[in-house]
Amino acid sequence: MRKTQMVTDRELEIMKILWARGQASVRDVQEDLNRETGPVAYSTVQTLLNIMEEKKGLVHHVVEGRTFVYHPKKTSERTIRELTRKFVDRVFDGALDRVMVALLDSKPPTAEDLERMRAMLDEAQKQSVQASAEPTLEPIQADA
Repeated sequence: MRKTQMVTDRELEIMKILWARGQASVRDVQEDLNRETGPVAYSTVQTLLNIMEEKKGLVHHVVEGRTFVYHPKKTSERTIRELTRKFVDRVFDGALDRVMVALLDSKPPTAEDLERMRAMLDEAQKQSVQASAEPTLEPIQADA
């Protein structure tokens, strides 16, 4: 299985288009990018999609007539979770408290943001307590 690699800003824009559409041709992606971010060449989009398929495993294609139609290989939620985990490990050595400090320093949270975060932390704590309370199975040892 291929490891999830970090994606460039442009690749993420392409992934967002594919997640929104479900599937798209190179031309579809190019048109959406042109509308959302400014001019981009067809050949550039084609090259990026090839890299995203062959080297990064983010998309796959099917051939419809003479057109390559690209599909995301994973949902946005799964991809974001994997990329976030990799980023946290790489940049913060896995330290969630350092991630939170950096996030809170980067953009002051609103009262609503803080309330949602408290609710998420409470839920995470409940799940953590439940997971640690579940009995673990001991391996069966053969008689000697």
